[in-house]
Amino acid sequence: MPLFFHSDEVDEFIPFTEAVAISESALRDLKTPAGVNAPRKRLNLHRDIAEGSFDTVLNIYAGGSAGYGAIGAQVALHRKAIAGNMQRRPPYNPDQTELALIYDTDTGSLLGVMAHRPRHVGGAADLRTPAVSLAGLNQFARRDAKRVGIYGSGQQAFSTFVGLTEMRRIESAKVYSPTPEHREGFAQKISQRTGVAVRAVEDPELAACDVDIILCMTNTNVPIINGSWLEEGQYIISVVGSNIELVKSGNIAAPRREVDDETLKRCSFIVALSKEQAIDSQQGDIYWPVQNRVIAWDKVTDISDVLTGKAKGRSDDKQIILYKNQGGQGIVDIALAKKCYDLAKQRGKGYELRIEARENWWVQGGRTQTW
Repeated sequence: MPLFFHSDEVDEFIPFTEAVAISESALRDLKTPAGVNAPRKRLNLHRDIAEGSFDTVLNIYAGGSAGYGAIGAQVALHRKAIAGNMQRRPPYNPDQTELALIYDTDTGSLLGVMAHRPRHVGGAADLRTPAVSLAGLNQFARRDAKRVGIYGSGQQAFSTFVGLTEMRRIESAKVYSPTPEHREGFAQKISQRTGVAVRAVEDPELAACDVDIILCMTNTNVPIINGSWLEEGQYIISVVGSNIELVKSGNIAAPRREVDDETLKRCSFIVALSKEQAIDSQQGDIYWPVQNRVIAWDKVTDISDVLTGKAKGRSDDKQIILYKNQGGQGIVDIALAKKCYDLAKQRGKGYELRIEARENWWVQGGRTQTW
């Protein structure tokens, strides 16, 4: 019988480095018949109510990997407040549970249903985004990279930096957020968590100076990275996704962007989690610069092509490389969910769903057929 379980019961047993390895393996499968993935779909419902303007956003991620023996979909609902030209998350609602449906690729049977908390408060989904952000780290970052600049002070910045310290020996870091109390609080909290000296800076340019890796984990509509600040050999990881639905509906004036045109020009090449997703969602950091002829598509490479050896990663220590983790990939979500399912089974977590057996039927030629 299918197993219903919560990610909190098992995700602590998945080492971060293993989550990265699972993500990389699933992304390699994507370039073979063993993997399937659909671009993330967002259904956006706008509401003006007494408390203000809100958008209820249903995110659907679908994919599967024969290597992990699982196919399925993850459904996540986020409620976001609209303030001026920005989206802000309202207070956490514990009822906004995300669900992953996990099916067996060989039998078609429903293996399990995994529930987990929204990404901004932790859980398995919060494991996935940092893991995918740090996929390919060895192919793109210099081997001697040990200084980090961080833009953003939220959960993704925190989780990704913590994960990075588990993969590399980081000596120092700087963090910039436009809100002083946010950057100061983040610096103190992350220093205590990792043992790395993290300093808050009040000028965004300072976060990009004298660092080897730049983590850009914001929700901005205005580029926060200026290409003139960049130095030889730097590796930039940017995660802001698309909000084209809000732009089309007129609720926000401009698509999200974290890096400016000069950054794109100075990069030796740009790595995308998915060029297909960038096109489908018209994502601001890649799609519109290509449309405006700032860069061409041949400068953008899918990370899956690098992981499978079809494209090259870093070839010298002077290259500036941008990796755009610009949207969830269902194939990774389901691969990680399958790992959580296996652990839940092994550890006796969750409970079995008793789905009542019923007579199978279908309608053909206007008549109900049974077997």
